Amino acid sequence: MTTHTPPPTIANEKPQRLLSLDALRGFDMFWILGGEMLIHNGAKLTQAMPMRVLRQQFNHKPWEGMAFYDLIFPLFVFLVGVSIVFSMTKHLAVDGRAKTVRKIIVRTIVLYLFGILYYGGLSRHWHDIRLLGVLQRIALCYGATALMFVFLSPRAIAGVAL
Repeated sequence: MTTHTPPPTIANEKPQRLLSLDALRGFDMFWILGGEMLIHNGAKLTQAMPMRVLRQQFNHKPWEGMAFYDLIFPLFVFLVGVSIVFSMTKHLAVDGRAKTVRKIIVRTIVLYLFGILYYGGLSRHWHDIRLLGVLQRIALCYGATALMFVFLSPRAIAGVAL
């Protein structure tokens, strides 16, 4: 006797991960979470030329050029944008537009508030709270871009990008 299982649908499929995107996100998170300290501390241990060059690449440049360190935040925002295409397509197909918009708004607010808490938002006076830290900027970029993806056509998105 055989049992018939229904073909998988989008709702009950196991989510497929894009491993290259996850690997690049992990690489970027390594640097966001302080990987550059390994380079700075390594340069203190040895004054070899490769370590001095690497150390220079992990300092922000004051408008006189660009270093590797200056690409970490833009790379993460790029990864957020790439992820939106995959996740919002699935959410729209499974949940519909209204529920997807609610998820976007809630995620944006939670990430923004988490950024305020991370920068000491509850332990500071109102005028000392950092309202546009890195997490808050990522939240705003995510929210705006995800909503554009949900409501605009690809041609309109290209127009906004231009």
